[in-house]
Amino acid sequence: MEIVVVGINHKNSPIEIREKVSFSKSDLEKAYAVIKKSEHVKEAVILSTCNRSEITAVVTDVNEGIQYLKDFYFDFFHVEKNVLDMYFFVKYSDQAVKHVFQLAAGLESLVLGEDQILGQVRNAHEYALEKGCTSKILNKLYREVITTAKRIKRETSISQNSLSISSIAVKLIEDIFDDLKDKKVLVIGVGKMSRIAIENLIYKGVKEIYVTNRTVGHAVDLSERYREIRVVEFKERYSMISKVDIIITSTSAPHYILKNEEFKKNFYNGHRLCIVDIAMPRDVDPQIKNIEGISVYELDELKKVSLENMESRLKAAQDAIKIIIEECIQFENWYNCIPVFPVIEEIQEQSFYILESEIESLMKRLDKASQKDKELIELVMRSMAKKLIKRPILNLKRAGEDRKGKLYAKIASELFGANIYSCRKKGRQQNA
Repeated sequence: MEIVVVGINHKNSPIEIREKVSFSKSDLEKAYAVIKKSEHVKEAVILSTCNRSEITAVVTDVNEGIQYLKDFYFDFFHVEKNVLDMYFFVKYSDQAVKHVFQLAAGLESLVLGEDQILGQVRNAHEYALEKGCTSKILNKLYREVITTAKRIKRETSISQNSLSISSIAVKLIEDIFDDLKDKKVLVIGVGKMSRIAIENLIYKGVKEIYVTNRTVGHAVDLSERYREIRVVEFKERYSMISKVDIIITSTSAPHYILKNEEFKKNFYNGHRLCIVDIAMPRDVDPQIKNIEGISVYELDELKKVSLENMESRLKAAQDAIKIIIEECIQFENWYNCIPVFPVIEEIQEQSFYILESEIESLMKRLDKASQKDKELIELVMRSMAKKLIKRPILNLKRAGEDRKGKLYAKIASELFGANIYSCRKKGRQQNA
């Protein structure tokens, strides 16, 4: 078995491609149902965010597993192979493990060190666990990954004055308008990204923010927290187009929520409007950017702004990499020892079984010995048994770390008669 990662992200594909393979919540449930039936994939975690769509999996064969996951994307999203194939990135073995560690720490993000990705990684693992698609290997990997990401945030300055896609979006708008204090803003959607954007806008001095959402109650909740917010009915969003200077949209809708034809009916020439679409899939019909007076910025445009903020975090990223390398080595050592763990357990069980039998037999013959002497004899025998198997167990673990686990596990099973004992143990359990 081997760990692989197959996916598409902001580094190797434009937004037009990423939105074709973006998993909605309902998609995820269907996707796991399909993957669970695969003979090639034993465990899987799907991560789908505004900048990536990727699957981490434990596969029975590297080449067959990678091909299966690619074919899964083609079939599940009904995308032609020639459209998608050139954009895939593939990681396997040590590189796959390192990728997941770096991902959770924000080192693979569009905004280096951003905080949101850690929660997304945690949620992705929890959902896969809920759907019965993860087991021993990926559960161990994701626990270590999440713990390490927290440690990196604690011990390095990578998340100091942390940025996000939303704050980058506001910075882009500020660069365009210079001063935002007299600007009117329409925010569509009230998720985490929208809330971060709103807080940044208020910090920049914006006094008039209109918020709309399909569920009005969520927008009302926000208006009660911030006096700058005014709630607009979702069906009235088009009527606000000519009343505001800026639109920021971030919903989870699977289709455009600002459509070209309806937009043109409500927009008058000569009005300057800046739209920032940070949704995946996109909320804004791409044709809208062709209307005179309108500037539309999507996720890919935010890369340029994020690069300006990267230099100050590069040193912290180097410190983070050192931590990740240490943790990767520890995980890989554990992973490579998987073949020897059952044999070690059998040797320990065999030793315990023999020890208990011999202690019981000896104590029957020492009926005249004092209780204190019996306890001392038993203590010495147990200590001796542990010492006798300590060296073989350490050597088995070292063999596993050197990727010779399968070979040494087979030899050790034969030398110690572990398989024979295992059968005897099962027989006792069945008779019990």
